[in-house]
Amino acid sequence: MRGLTTATSRSRRRSRLTALAAVGALALAACTSPNGPGEGDPTPSETTTAGEETSEPPELTPTPSPTAEPLAWGPTEDDVAAAIDIAAEMTPEEVAGQVILARFPGTDPADAAAVLSRDHLAGVVVFGANVGSAEQVADTAEAVQEAQRELGRDWPAIVSVDNEGGRVQRLSAQAGDWSSFPPFMAAGAADDAEVVSAAAEAMATELRATGVNYDFAPVADVTIGAADPIVGDRAPAGDPDRAARAVEAAVQGFADGAVISSIKHFPGHGSLTVDSHEALPVQEASTAQLSDRDLVPFQAGIDAGAPTVMMGHIAVEAWDPGVPASLSAEAYRVLREDLGFTGVAITDGLDMGALTQSRTADEIAVEALAAGADLLLGPTDVAGAHHGIVTALQDGSLERERVNEAAGRVIALMQWQAAEAERVGAVELAQSSSGGEASAALSAAAVTVVQGSCEGPLAGPRIHVRGGTADDWDAFVDAAEGEGLQVVPLEQPADTSVRLITSATPSGTGDVAVSLDAPWLLTGTDAPVRLAAFGRTAGAFQAVAAVLAGEASAPGNLPVEVRGLAATAC
Repeated sequence: MRGLTTATSRSRRRSRLTALAAVGALALAACTSPNGPGEGDPTPSETTTAGEETSEPPELTPTPSPTAEPLAWGPTEDDVAAAIDIAAEMTPEEVAGQVILARFPGTDPADAAAVLSRDHLAGVVVFGANVGSAEQVADTAEAVQEAQRELGRDWPAIVSVDNEGGRVQRLSAQAGDWSSFPPFMAAGAADDAEVVSAAAEAMATELRATGVNYDFAPVADVTIGAADPIVGDRAPAGDPDRAARAVEAAVQGFADGAVISSIKHFPGHGSLTVDSHEALPVQEASTAQLSDRDLVPFQAGIDAGAPTVMMGHIAVEAWDPGVPASLSAEAYRVLREDLGFTGVAITDGLDMGALTQSRTADEIAVEALAAGADLLLGPTDVAGAHHGIVTALQDGSLERERVNEAAGRVIALMQWQAAEAERVGAVELAQSSSGGEASAALSAAAVTVVQGSCEGPLAGPRIHVRGGTADDWDAFVDAAEGEGLQVVPLEQPADTSVRLITSATPSGTGDVAVSLDAPWLLTGTDAPVRLAAFGRTAGAFQAVAAVLAGEASAPGNLPVEVRGLAATAC
């Protein structure tokens, strides 16, 4: 099923949300009493947690409302208003923490819990250094949720991760007990809504099996291809409409898996050549150009029900010259008024050079909130950012109503996620590696022959393999032999020479060239047969081997223009 329409996905989402309308209406109202969570909590300098003498908070039960209409992403306006009332009852220290997501050190679950408790944070971010095994990540998530309960909160803490697939996947087969997924450009190449949604849902299931409830995916950037050195194959496509279809399908898949998604990097990083991790990129496109290109996938994701949007550290000259979108009131206005977004606006990492070159952690935090951010991701100095927010609230330089709004949106987000998880049902730890089939299906739908024949075997029974890493070579050999191809040593005669093209080995000759990374690398070879694999997962190698052996077709199309190559030869 190609090109799932926005109307179709909205209909699917609306029917699901009708049963969940006002999920927090009663539970949230119960939390707004004068004796609700927040009273008596310690200051940031104290190490004990609040609520130790209180009883366990009751479980939330989805309660239908006959009058409240769900917002595009799930809760009702009444739910969000009730959550804002909860935030209004918090102390300055508590509400300041409720808008921060922080890193934590190492793999000890107790350390993650301590980070949450110390400054009353909204949640934590799992990075590679925090990953030991699926069981360990699950234990970490449970420790964080226990700390959340001890703070007297009856909504879940955020346990988040950056899992796009491809080169940005913290929880993968390489990291431990998860499946590996191809980069998101595979979704653009496949252009198949069912397959893309299924892959996103499978990833969501794996994450939730280990206690992760928020993924910073999918990427909604429109790439300019080879001239884009930063996003590259993380982006779904160079065509805005094709990118929009991929984003829409992925948002639906994450929702079906009950994991919060985040479309990024608003208003689009794919046409920029400066890395915001190191400096501030400047977008010089006109408002009309942005509307026709960069904003198209974001609009599609918002219409599909994306609950969060990640604000990029990108200065848009047509909006707010010199000011990163993450700190720009005009950028948040465009997001909410022009695109109609009603969910949580999260910043990109606040430890990135685009911001830290000119501002301190406390300045960044206060500026972002004042501009319109709801959730602050990864400040370089969490305590400093927290203190800066508290100080700004106390001296009046940051309006309490703005922070209440931000914190309330985050609370409503987590109330909604809890209800969605209950609707979908519990997942077991063993499901942390259950997504291999969906990942392989995405790769099989994405593999593209851009030069050469599309009928019959593209390789003889005996092949040479060159290029790639040792791991690439081993994975390809396993896949090839699984399709009946025999990989022989280079000193022995072979029918076909296969060259694996990667960013590290971007050129070389052979009878067949296979790009494992971005497809524009295929311009660096003169091979008469060229394939784009869009990834180096086991499923991607299997898809390539099946095409070479003549056992499968190559249904994909290049989702970005590549000089001298057709979108497909098939």
